[in-house]
Amino acid sequence: MRAVLYEESIGNPKGDRAVGQVTWRVEPTTDASAPPGDVTVRGDVEVPSRNLRMTRSIRRNFDSSLPATHTVQIEFAPSLDFAGGSIKQVMGLLMKSNEAAKGAPIAALSVRIDDRHFLMGLSAVSQDASNNSLLIRSRAWMDIPMIYATQRRAILAVEKDGDVLPLFNAVFSEAMTRKVESPARQGARSHRDPEQAQGRLNDQP
Repeated sequence: MRAVLYEESIGNPKGDRAVGQVTWRVEPTTDASAPPGDVTVRGDVEVPSRNLRMTRSIRRNFDSSLPATHTVQIEFAPSLDFAGGSIKQVMGLLMKSNEAAKGAPIAALSVRIDDRHFLMGLSAVSQDASNNSLLIRSRAWMDIPMIYATQRRAILAVEKDGDVLPLFNAVFSEAMTRKVESPARQGARSHRDPEQAQGRLNDQP
């Protein structure tokens, strides 16, 4: 399936576009707290012309102290001559119906672990969890907006249509999406103690 990297360009107001590919698969969840048979969706992305590879692992969250239904682990593997230097920040996750469409944001908290590793926790607020599940199961493309160490902005768009959709249905079906607390209570805690929430994300393997 297709992957497309869009990068800011001084000489091109529309930005530069580099085509790559993504391979999706399901593998057993290695988290000791996960029930038997639980699975993780993994996508391996490669953009050869930009010397960039990325692995994304999406799984359900079973840590009751973490206010998230799912976690998304992202690992970048840029080559030594990668023009961006390294990845400074991952801004979030958006879903869209096709490559050219405008993305709808997923409710999530993104945390930088180091230059190569990032972790997202998808909101466990009931309405957020329902919206996230619907978007991820129904939209055919994912956008990951990011900032390079050079301050250049980029978006990595990844396709997940066709035969891949059942993989996401298994992880994001309504019955398997854990929702905790009321929106008012969860929202209040998120605003009141954001550093604690970020700390819990950083503690994830």
